[in-house]
Amino acid sequence: MKKQPVRLTNEQFIHPSSSFQIFFQHINEHHALHWHEFYELCFVLRGRGMNIVNGTEHELRKGSLFLLTPADFHEIYSYQNEPMELYNLVFDEELLDQELREFMFGQVAEYMVDLNETHHDVIDSEFRLIRDEVQTKKPGHSIVIKGAFERILLYLFRTYHEHKGLSELQVTPSQSSTLQRALVYMHHHFREELRLEDAAKQAGLAPNYFSLVFHKMTGISFQIYLQGLRLQFAKSLLQASDIPITEICFASGFNTLTHFERAFKQKYGSSPRTFRST
Repeated sequence: MKKQPVRLTNEQFIHPSSSFQIFFQHINEHHALHWHEFYELCFVLRGRGMNIVNGTEHELRKGSLFLLTPADFHEIYSYQNEPMELYNLVFDEELLDQELREFMFGQVAEYMVDLNETHHDVIDSEFRLIRDEVQTKKPGHSIVIKGAFERILLYLFRTYHEHKGLSELQVTPSQSSTLQRALVYMHHHFREELRLEDAAKQAGLAPNYFSLVFHKMTGISFQIYLQGLRLQFAKSLLQASDIPITEICFASGFNTLTHFERAFKQKYGSSPRTFRST
């Protein structure tokens, strides 16, 4: 039976004086469907299991490295007699500087890779370094932690795109300079009350001009693009959970059920209720 998603907040997992927290976890039971306000960077040390992200299954094993954003929902469990041990580093946007954020999220990607033994040891040492620096708090520990954290993310980025092919990385200079920050912001905040002015600010452009540039680069308006993100999220949630349709509507960023149902039917050819039952 499908579960109701649980929302995990920054206050529950990240201390107010910090922008991250690292955990060493033992997973020998099912962690029910949930989403969170923070980012989550995980690395499997041993064991095997399954990570179901936005309704799609991803098998986990020793060397699995993956990153989840606040726009993702997932559930995770270990296989019988194969409990998993993993590092789980949760963090908010403050830990990502602007350049790294654009680098990682300049295009839509599901950052999930499996590392071989050699690469496993490299990433393992970076996570251990972060954990040790958190515990000992030696002078300069924040610098060491940030360096290790950024190396892990860049390693994940490179490995992912080596598997996907470099062609997916091609971005024109104009897209990079005007839209990249806005698109990253939209993909991670579409469930919130997101205005054109908010996205334009991320791009460093006046709202009217940003609207023109956005349409020219993407072929659709800002509102249609934003609505597409919300509808895709709602579709995945309908497939993966039994959460009431009204709650899915508001959790996806829509303000009224009528608008949500009309937009969903227009895009997918059936109402949310009919879609779920098929």
